[in-house]
Amino acid sequence: MKSNELTYNSLQRILSPFVAKGRSESAAFLNWFLENIYRLDEVEADDAICDASNDKGIDAIYVDHNNEEIHLFQCKIRQKDNGTIGDVDLKNLSSSVKQFDTSDKVKNVLAGNAHSDLKKNLESKNIADLVDKGFKLVGVYVTNENHDLASREYLKGDISLRVYDRIEIADNYVELDRKGGITGFFEFDVSYVEPMVFDVDGSISTFVFPAQALQLVKLEGISDGTLFTQNVRFSLGNTSVNKSITKSVRNKGEHKNFSLFHNGIIMLCEKAKLDGKKLRVENYSVVNGAQSLSTFYRNKGALTGDLRVLARVVSLNDQAMARKITENSNNQNSIKPRDLRSNHDLMTRLQAEFNNNQKGYFFEIKRGEAVPPERTSISNDLAGRMLMAFDLRKPYVCHQVYSIFDEGYAEIFGRKEVDSQRIIFLYNIYSLIGEAVSRIENMPFAHYGLTKFFLMYTVGRILRKIPKTLPIVQSPAGMAQSGSEVLFLDCLKDLVATIIIDLNYEVKSKGIAFDYKADMKSPRQTEEWADRLIQSYEKDAARGKAQNFEDLPSFKSI
Repeated sequence: MKSNELTYNSLQRILSPFVAKGRSESAAFLNWFLENIYRLDEVEADDAICDASNDKGIDAIYVDHNNEEIHLFQCKIRQKDNGTIGDVDLKNLSSSVKQFDTSDKVKNVLAGNAHSDLKKNLESKNIADLVDKGFKLVGVYVTNENHDLASREYLKGDISLRVYDRIEIADNYVELDRKGGITGFFEFDVSYVEPMVFDVDGSISTFVFPAQALQLVKLEGISDGTLFTQNVRFSLGNTSVNKSITKSVRNKGEHKNFSLFHNGIIMLCEKAKLDGKKLRVENYSVVNGAQSLSTFYRNKGALTGDLRVLARVVSLNDQAMARKITENSNNQNSIKPRDLRSNHDLMTRLQAEFNNNQKGYFFEIKRGEAVPPERTSISNDLAGRMLMAFDLRKPYVCHQVYSIFDEGYAEIFGRKEVDSQRIIFLYNIYSLIGEAVSRIENMPFAHYGLTKFFLMYTVGRILRKIPKTLPIVQSPAGMAQSGSEVLFLDCLKDLVATIIIDLNYEVKSKGIAFDYKADMKSPRQTEEWADRLIQSYEKDAARGKAQNFEDLPSFKSI
């Protein structure tokens, strides 16, 4: 994004979907900001906003549990393209933040006549309790103006404020490729049949006909998967469903009956026009039928003119409807919550960020997705489990993969700090632990599915207690900029080795009473196991027997 795209006239076009929710322009801008810059799920972003009359100068509240901060937002839109921030609004925000700097003050706001949206935010996020626990208050000013001398000078004296001006927002925005699919046109020969045509309000047209497999395999993008990029997944390989399709394709005697036991394909396109015996489609993507088309393509030599499948070609320019069609039409190989999230903003934004900034890694968001050569693939389900164990400190539910993309999805991925750098940081820790678990003497425990995530949880708790490593946990990008990754990973390797030595002793002391399956699924037991390992580590570190990370350079989280 370029900063001039945030001038008032340009911004109006960007914000139109958010204004349509009935929000003021400034609230719509903040809504867009929370989803695109803070990376919150759309529900979480909606819930955070409390911009209304008598909101005590606070337009939204976000709790950053990772850094133990409470972010209090104020958002301003200016119509003048050359407008600058100044210091008046920053002073006002600073005063507003001070209304919440003690739990008693928060309780006074709750007892007063503040707007109900603000009160609900304060109560649901337990702000009074978090302030008592020492969470830092941060005022966040969001604007489409630019910094000036007065605003910069004021910030030097008030480090509790952060400003996202036009340039800062543009720099933090990750562009998304929404369209996918094939750009161009394809013509179906429908001379052998009269397609059924359905129109909905003049905006959506559907053409239904039995398409010949011989024609379908000529579609672009089957071999490299680009035809299916709007689908919730790619071809899944040699599954039972695909084996059945292959068997039918190779049996030419079954071709006439193929459409009777096949669900067909769905193609979405921008334009479709029936002209005589030709159906011309432009800018198209297949959102259901990747398994079948890929199987047809691999068995082209066995196809005949009799092998046909029911095709539904839908012409529309409605992203919401396209997503609904995609999600509701996939029912051959079982659809999982992960599949239904694969085209969600949080996933596509992370993948775009990996592609733009992390050339050695690939973020896999769809099952069957091809990994570019010479890249290390990190799947979004592994990323979710690592974030669950390390950030959210819930290793005991990391086996419930479905919950990562269901009820836990927003809490795991919809956070400002979840970016490509953080996921790679956690993957490096996970990989070190994966190499070290072979030294766990109880082999069934070593290979248990939750053991590595329990160790990630324990490592995370230790790193947060060490002054030199806390900034790394808060912002791995700071370590990357300091060039200290290799030294950090060497220290971490020693830390993991120390933990495993202590873990072996703890397991031995339990004897036959050690039930790792029950303990690793228990919040109380995992916490108690980690407590004992952390105590052992701290004793060893105090005696100089364990890695204490003192050789790491000091730097601030960014």
